[in-house]
Amino acid sequence: MNDVKRFILPISIAVPALLAGIAIGHFTSRGASRTPPAQRTTASAQSADSSPRDVKPAAAGPIVSSSNSSDDSDRTDAVSSDNIITRMKAAMARPNSRHTYATFSKLADAINPKNVREVLAFAESLQKPQEKSMIVSLIVGRWAEFDAQGAIGYAESLPAGTSRNWAITSAVSGWAERDPTTATAWAQQLPPGPARDQALQTIVSALAEKDPNAALTFLQTLPAGRNRQNLYWPIFSKWTAANPVAAAERAAQLPPGASRDAAIQVIGSNWSNQDPEAAFAWANTLPPGQGRNHALQNILSSWANKDPQRAATVVNGLPPGSVRDQSIGNIARQWAQTDARAALTWSEQLPAGEAQRNALRFALMSWSQADPSGAAEYVASLPAGKVQEDATAAVAMQLANTDIQAAVTWAQRLPQGQARENALTNIISLWSDADPQAAADYASRSTEADGRNTLLENVSRQWARNDPDAALRWARTLPDPTLRNAVLPAIVSVVGESDPREAARLVGQITTGEAQSSATAAVAWQWGGEDPQAASSWIAAFPEGKTRERATESLMNRWSQNDLYAAGAWLGTLPPGGSRDAAVSAYSRRVASSDPQTAAQWAETIGNENVRNSQMESIASAWLRTDVTRASAWITNSSLSDEVKARLLPQARR
Repeated sequence: MNDVKRFILPISIAVPALLAGIAIGHFTSRGASRTPPAQRTTASAQSADSSPRDVKPAAAGPIVSSSNSSDDSDRTDAVSSDNIITRMKAAMARPNSRHTYATFSKLADAINPKNVREVLAFAESLQKPQEKSMIVSLIVGRWAEFDAQGAIGYAESLPAGTSRNWAITSAVSGWAERDPTTATAWAQQLPPGPARDQALQTIVSALAEKDPNAALTFLQTLPAGRNRQNLYWPIFSKWTAANPVAAAERAAQLPPGASRDAAIQVIGSNWSNQDPEAAFAWANTLPPGQGRNHALQNILSSWANKDPQRAATVVNGLPPGSVRDQSIGNIARQWAQTDARAALTWSEQLPAGEAQRNALRFALMSWSQADPSGAAEYVASLPAGKVQEDATAAVAMQLANTDIQAAVTWAQRLPQGQARENALTNIISLWSDADPQAAADYASRSTEADGRNTLLENVSRQWARNDPDAALRWARTLPDPTLRNAVLPAIVSVVGESDPREAARLVGQITTGEAQSSATAAVAWQWGGEDPQAASSWIAAFPEGKTRERATESLMNRWSQNDLYAAGAWLGTLPPGGSRDAAVSAYSRRVASSDPQTAAQWAETIGNENVRNSQMESIASAWLRTDVTRASAWITNSSLSDEVKARLLPQARR
């Protein structure tokens, strides 16, 4: 029995990605260390007192348990439950050790009918939910190898949730390792639903470890769907490792579609690790399509890890297109990790275009991670343009991760332009997390050439997310009203995400019209999602003008998104004016696609003639494309000018 499979298979299906990644990463090193036990014979179910709980049999029907072989029992009898528990405690005391999870897996080998109850009782006593779920499931997976009925029954008795699903999947996995036939028979008796799908998927993964062809045959008996689709990867991954030619031949026999594409992709990924030349030759024989494209990209990317020069030569021979462009970027990224200058030299020699820009950018990103100073010197020598801007931003991030002051000094030496602004913006974003006061002081001293307002806005927004009170105190102490009005809208917007009433109060501290309008619209949007009636009352206190118009439009966009009927009822209470026109325009745009007649009727009530005519014409033009008869009738009888009608109605006769 392979202890890795007993735990990895459940993880891949039933456990959150974080735990899956931890467990898979720590368990894979143990996969080859166990010797598969003798095949068990089918026998009657083990007695109930072998279970640590008084559990009921699975609801799907009688379970035929597989009895444990004598050598499987003999090799674990000497290990007591106390010994196992003591060693588990020792492993848990080293949670960050890379050997911790491998130790748990190894200890599972020592679990047998004599000690399973005590070990499981210990696992149930653990306080940390994720740790408890992981260890319980590992024990249940081992338990199922010698008593499927007891393990399945115990797992099903757990409270509903992720831990229960994980335990059931572990039990099925352990059972399928020893006796896939009876495990499959049990799973197929389950009622249709997620539990049945999950059990069958687990069995398919277990079968793939022993006989990929049999696993594929069984997989194709399962209902089609996304869950079934995911299982082509483990099957063909194992198959390719053993016999890539056979796996490729079998994949070619699959009907065209997503299943075959998935199989082709995994064959390309795995085969290229063994023999990239052969894998590339095979991929070139595939029919055009997504499967071929992905296979070629995976092969060339893997090839670049081993021999980037050869991969670069091969990719240059590909015809222009997405496969070539994507592969060029992948090769540049991989090559730069081992020889950045060689990767950049190759990238510079590529034909000008998007592929070359991506290659240069990817190579520089890899280089800047390993040697930010060297990459910075190279970037400074590039001619002005999009490539330099992208490269400068990437290098700035890497420099700032290691030394903020050095990053700032470097960025300040760059010539004025977009590249310099991008670099400083990225640096300030990281600086604001580490030391917002220092970042704010620097941004305040910056010049317009450095994009001062943008820097201040970034600092204030980031600072407000971490400590809104401190950000507000800083903003209020700024002596320059222009600077205050540049940063307060960003702070108000962030405060509004959690406390729109407080944000609404802060709007009054903004004195510049444009800044106040922007902040008011942001608060109206946020407050409209929480309490649109309160937001509407707040907006009504503003005098007619740009600020009220923008706020009303913002509120209507948010309100109609959540409750179209209530938003329409509110429209009927608004007095004539620019803010009502803005709200009606927003509402009519929202309903135009689903109810163009209602949208058109509302648009006709807009007071401003230019706004009204523009809105009505836009609605009518779209309506003609979906319902010519009704749209034409409305246009004919509408208040639109004869000129507009003459322009619109010929569309109905096309």
